[in-house]
Amino acid sequence: MVPQSPTGIEPIPSIEGRPVYTASGNRLGEAVDLCVDLDADRVTALLVSVEDPPEGMEVGPRGIRVPFRSVRGMADIIVLTGDPGIEAAD
Repeated sequence: MVPQSPTGIEPIPSIEGRPVYTASGNRLGEAVDLCVDLDADRVTALLVSVEDPPEGMEVGPRGIRVPFRSVRGMADIIVLTGDPGIEAAD
């Protein structure tokens, strides 16, 4: 059971280490963290550690940044919609 805060907002459970897959079933890597825009109160991106990046993919020191709009679902694994626009995460 997830504890409720006094504001009624549920905390985000840890996603670190969850496997991340593209919609076609290819394993992209493991989730590292979420990027949050505190001014807009929304999640903007998912940081993913990539073990074997596809050719031409730029990978930064923290992996890659996947726009959160490209996340189709999150549970024991994370599934993306298609092959999202990805950029290196500094």
